[in-house]
Amino acid sequence: MNRLFDTNRQTDDGWTEGEEWLDCNSPQEFNEIFHRTYGSSDPDDINPAWRVEPGDNFYIGADKNLIRDWHPIRDPWLLDIAGTKSAPLSFYFGIQKGVSDVDTSLENHAPYIVNNVNSFLEISADHYRLFGLKMKDSDPAIELTAQVEGITVQDAVLINTPLIKTEGYRMIGWVLRNITFIGVIAKMLDVPLASSNVSLQDIHSTGEGDCGLTVGAGHSEVEVIALTIDNTYHQFDETKTLYHGVVFESGAEATVRYNTINGFSGSAFKFYCEADVKGLVTDKCGAGIYFGEYATARDCMVTFLRQIEGDSYAYYFEKDGELNNCGCNLDETGGLGVVVMGEGSTVTVNGGDYQLKLPLPFATAIGASTIVLNNVTINGVLYNETINLFLGESWRGEKAESVTDPLPVYANKMLYMPFEHIPRMREAISVQGNTQPFGSVITLPSGAKIAPDKPSGVRYNPCEAFLHLDPGEMATDYFRYSTEENIYTHRFEIYPSPEVGAKVVQPDSFSGSGWSKDGERYTANNANTSLSANYAFEEGEIYQISLKLEGRTSGGVLPSIGSAQGQYSHSLEGTEVWLIRAPANATDITIAGQSYAGDVLNVYVRKLLRTETPAVPELEATVNGSNVELIWYLDPIARLKDLETPRVTITGELNYGNRDGYWDNDGGSYLFENVSAAAKKTAINLRGGNNLDVWKLSVTGGYTGDYERYQSALSPSQNGGPHFNKIQACYVKGDLGLTSNNGSYTSEFGNCDIMVFNGQSNFENYGSEAYVLGMVGKNATDGIIDTKKRMEVNHSLFYGAYRSLRTHNVATNLVANSDFVRTDGTKDCIAPTHAHSLTNVWNCHFDGQRGVSIEQLKKQVNPHHTKYSNTGVIHVFTESTDILKTYPTIKDYCRVAMTDMEFEVSSDSGANWSTLNVPNVGLPGVIGAFERTLNFSSGTYKIRCRCLNGALIGAWSNTISISITV
Repeated sequence: MNRLFDTNRQTDDGWTEGEEWLDCNSPQEFNEIFHRTYGSSDPDDINPAWRVEPGDNFYIGADKNLIRDWHPIRDPWLLDIAGTKSAPLSFYFGIQKGVSDVDTSLENHAPYIVNNVNSFLEISADHYRLFGLKMKDSDPAIELTAQVEGITVQDAVLINTPLIKTEGYRMIGWVLRNITFIGVIAKMLDVPLASSNVSLQDIHSTGEGDCGLTVGAGHSEVEVIALTIDNTYHQFDETKTLYHGVVFESGAEATVRYNTINGFSGSAFKFYCEADVKGLVTDKCGAGIYFGEYATARDCMVTFLRQIEGDSYAYYFEKDGELNNCGCNLDETGGLGVVVMGEGSTVTVNGGDYQLKLPLPFATAIGASTIVLNNVTINGVLYNETINLFLGESWRGEKAESVTDPLPVYANKMLYMPFEHIPRMREAISVQGNTQPFGSVITLPSGAKIAPDKPSGVRYNPCEAFLHLDPGEMATDYFRYSTEENIYTHRFEIYPSPEVGAKVVQPDSFSGSGWSKDGERYTANNANTSLSANYAFEEGEIYQISLKLEGRTSGGVLPSIGSAQGQYSHSLEGTEVWLIRAPANATDITIAGQSYAGDVLNVYVRKLLRTETPAVPELEATVNGSNVELIWYLDPIARLKDLETPRVTITGELNYGNRDGYWDNDGGSYLFENVSAAAKKTAINLRGGNNLDVWKLSVTGGYTGDYERYQSALSPSQNGGPHFNKIQACYVKGDLGLTSNNGSYTSEFGNCDIMVFNGQSNFENYGSEAYVLGMVGKNATDGIIDTKKRMEVNHSLFYGAYRSLRTHNVATNLVANSDFVRTDGTKDCIAPTHAHSLTNVWNCHFDGQRGVSIEQLKKQVNPHHTKYSNTGVIHVFTESTDILKTYPTIKDYCRVAMTDMEFEVSSDSGANWSTLNVPNVGLPGVIGAFERTLNFSSGTYKIRCRCLNGALIGAWSNTISISITV
């Protein structure tokens, strides 16, 4: 039976049979009419005798002389009466064509449902067909409230309106045909998990951002035929997220034919299942077609890859596959290549015409792989050959030149290349497919990062990619770069960190109630139970534990060795590291869940290797009422003064003239010990030399006069040189008494820093280094340290200034065990001015919080009420800063033989000693400068301290006596 509804009719005086337009009903009464019964009208009747029967048709139309938009006042329409597979219930939307018929052609000006606030159709029964539905600026057309089968949507137009809200219910036996989407701002369609027998045909979509199609995991018999998606704005500038066109998650084979995808920031197609595709066309996407499983592609074409971020390619095969009569027309010179192959894959290319601009590679191997060319035309040349490629190799007519770098890389520290180490890099127009290589940090497939730099090559940062390496193991990594004419592969050999031993507990040996295990990956859902493994730990030795959280949705974890607990919980996505000293008789390690939900992986337990006799502190104290300031000094492992006899040795007050405490331009080596300066433009102002050794420099501000804009405690050279080979600055205490310049460098004191290490891109400066130990830097206007050279900083305090650590062009930093404190006017703590100005951070605090991840530092804002209250610890070139996840190798000139310290106090002239609680001197290491202010009650006390270096216990310091009178 047919039921007719006139969209211009608002109410009914009473329902009619509605079989003719003269006797039709109002769509506003649809639910009552649809749910009419014979006999009982009891709404609780579990078996109502519906007047609707399978095969009935419902026509929702408008008179052809009165076509206007409408919306249902009483919604949703509840479609909860089932049709059958052979006799579905059918809904036709359109224009009245005759006495009892409806024209369902989408080419006609059928009325739109507009501004509908709720879902229009709520389906909870099987076998419905919807024809000619048109909606605009509305909530979803369909919402599922139960698992249903056999739904057809055909000849629909949706403008700024989602088609379906699945609520997670599977789509089974669905047909979507001849549908037009306009103004899509979310997913055009998200086919739920485990959907099956779904056919999408002749679909046209226009939208922005994440407006693609996704087919969820576990799918089967899903076909997508004649789909076109035009992404008119990829939105990457705002979202910083790559959006993909068509994505098939893991499942049965995907059947995709004659699809055209344009304008996405990410890949046009991503198949994580086996795929049989034909006639796929992509234009102006970030990448082409990705195949995660075996795939066969025919008659496909990729044009104009606009690499926005990440890797670009035309065809990417993780496993075996075929390209039959496919092609490309690529004008770009960057990208991984036309065909990219994963480890162990064999890709056969049969026929096809591939046009690509040099030096874009035709084939690139992400792992050892093979490509077979049968009658393939590349830039007009016919090829029939088989090419075997190793990791990182590329081919375009011939293999790219491959060089292994002679400099070793260690898993815990970046490699800084010497001047013109890779001379052809100056000519590079693409690095690892990135066509703007010298302005960005590039992540390699291994997870390591490179920062290309024309004068040297790259700075290579292993990040967390090789934490798994044990002594005796070696890994390789690579990057590719291209000049106008040639392609080159540059390889690195990566060795394990020399600071830790082999894994003493295997990552896959943990177990625990409430945890599931897949190899080295452990999964919990709101667990308060522990993972544990057995090992006979050595008493007193320090063990490094690192692990990664992935897919975390709640809670955190906390490791322990026996009764010794880690110093902090970990509840951020990513890797954290602990140093724990093993107590006596410890035979197990536990990873305690703290209402944790997510995965734990990469659990590495290693012994920290420490053999040097611990340093012996030199302890001092000053008393101010009940406050006692403890200051101590530790000798670094090496002093520059021992390398070469200084030409100049200075002690005492620096008073060279009105402007400078000391000025010299004669070069050689310098030694400044126990020196001070007050109210000078620059305390130590030099013009380069061999070595500069500064030991205990105290500087206070107050200078006004010539060049008052450029004040500093230490300025060893000008940018143009000459430079010092090595600079060692130990225990520089500088307080210029100034406030932040707030970014104004032309103000009265606008460019003042505690230390300025100048330099430029030349051979001399690339070979120079600066080392800072125990600095107390306060109250400059620009930076506490402004550096343009390689620098390591250990156990120091950065207090105030506009940008605490300014890192320019040539510079790279290792900043360890240091404390950053922002004041009103401090913008960010670590401020690189170029992408290749890299900084590694280990065990540092920022405004009292431990630095754990880059995301944390980006979001951690200045706690003061300031114009920079929304600025993170890192703010610009954020990828240039990396938090180390294993103990760093620190050069001897700013390293002390000490892992942590103990302090004791006696109130009976040393007859009995007890622990003195001094903050931030325990594991994972002494943080900040070697000074602490403690509060004492009245009395006379003796204080001493000593260093521990792993299990080694150092000698006690000198004993100091203090008297407190309150």
